Amino acid sequence: MTHDRSGLDPEVLIAGAGPTGLLLALWLTRLGVRVQVVDPKSGPTTETRAIAVQARTLEFYDQLGLGREALSRGRHAAGLRLWTRGRARAGVDLRGAGAGLTAHPDIFILTQDQTEALLLGQLEALGGGVEWGTALTGLTQDVGGVTATLEGAGEIRTLRTAYLAGCDGAGSVVRRSLGVPLSGGTYPQRFYVADVTASGPLSGDRVNVSLDDDQFLAFFPMPGLDRWRVVGQVPAELGEAVTFETVRPQIDSQRIAQVAAVHWFSTYRVHHRVADSFQVGRAFLLGDAAHVHSPVGGQGMNTGLGDAANLAWKLAQTLCGAAPELLATHGPERRPFAVSLVNTTDRVFSGVVDPSPLARVVRTRVIPALLGLFSRPAAVRRWAFGRLSQLLIHYPHSPLSVGRAGRVRGGDRLPWVPLAGGSNLGALQSLRWQVHVYGTPSPDLLTWCAARELPLHAFAFTAAARRAGLVRNACYLVRPDGYVGLALSRFNLQEAEAYAARWLPASGG
Repeated sequence: MTHDRSGLDPEVLIAGAGPTGLLLALWLTRLGVRVQVVDPKSGPTTETRAIAVQARTLEFYDQLGLGREALSRGRHAAGLRLWTRGRARAGVDLRGAGAGLTAHPDIFILTQDQTEALLLGQLEALGGGVEWGTALTGLTQDVGGVTATLEGAGEIRTLRTAYLAGCDGAGSVVRRSLGVPLSGGTYPQRFYVADVTASGPLSGDRVNVSLDDDQFLAFFPMPGLDRWRVVGQVPAELGEAVTFETVRPQIDSQRIAQVAAVHWFSTYRVHHRVADSFQVGRAFLLGDAAHVHSPVGGQGMNTGLGDAANLAWKLAQTLCGAAPELLATHGPERRPFAVSLVNTTDRVFSGVVDPSPLARVVRTRVIPALLGLFSRPAAVRRWAFGRLSQLLIHYPHSPLSVGRAGRVRGGDRLPWVPLAGGSNLGALQSLRWQVHVYGTPSPDLLTWCAARELPLHAFAFTAAARRAGLVRNACYLVRPDGYVGLALSRFNLQEAEAYAARWLPASGG
């Protein structure tokens, strides 16, 4: 049975052309969904802003065929170097820390403007684009769709769409129009961020962090010769009028870098907030519209991109006739991680900026001593990488997550298994539901996949597959975003049919 999709154009309206909105638009376009993206800015972001792209994001890029291009535009970072009072005190080497977990086992630097250029270029190559200089100013919705009010080019107009995605940042008009609170708070301290050309004793391939009695300073390596992102705390005595020259003495006092040129400078306050709901009817909140937090760990942009990957296929499948309960899984899957992330970064960030005497001792003495000691074992480095990389995000409590086979449960990211010339994740480029077997598929499974028009990928059961926690001859029904939906140690037709009847498209993946 086909579903009539001719009624509304666009089928999905996306407010906001940052990384989250662009990835959502690109993924939907790849799936044949008619999309319109609007943004009040005059054009793409030119400031670097976010700078880290995590391994899970790079896997999403691989699915969309962007992985190689992304890698060609950025650079890898080797780890962390910790300084106190101008002395190198400890280091964490994360090179290859994710080996065996992913094809992207290192920290990767790709700035927000580079990310947006990459995604926008691919979207335009598919015939899509962004309506710049157009702001969404209001919305109403009913059971049949969403009516959005748009303002741009000196005119006000309304647009009717099936679904609306609010990717319009921390000040989201979509969120305010829906009446969804952004619960949490704001730190009292002010911070500055600058992109600079600098030299000195900085470790050129690492994130350099200086923790002093009352100062916090971090240098992040960026693409380009001697290019750095510097983040620091604005001294309280400076008041509101802050320029780079007013904070330069703070940087000089750390004795780890000499800044030769400043390319961008801004100040900001850090929020720790999460929207109370990620969905209201046919409208959704993603990225900074749904969660804002400390930049600790380079998680913000990546979390928004994960939101987009989670929602895109669900919107496309619903537009083809799936029950609305599929869309209702987006918030329950993504919001718990956002809450956990805000809580984690809040604890770390609070410790970094705490002015108390005890906190100063911990920053300048305890942390440097422990960091070098505990970061040496490979298991610790692997644990740290797993959390930074977002590879460990999973959805165990989602109604989409059923069963277990080996260490792999429904809701887990499909483990990466290297193959000659690639990996098992290469099959995910179809952006479709599919079945994976590591070993030999049973005749019943072959028959079921053929009847359901489900792609079946049979891989050899190797030592790498065993280390990844997979079971020989087990059945793993994989979602279009690369997470396992159903895991069965032995194929069971009744269980597979019950799952498919609830969650799979009527035919095909």
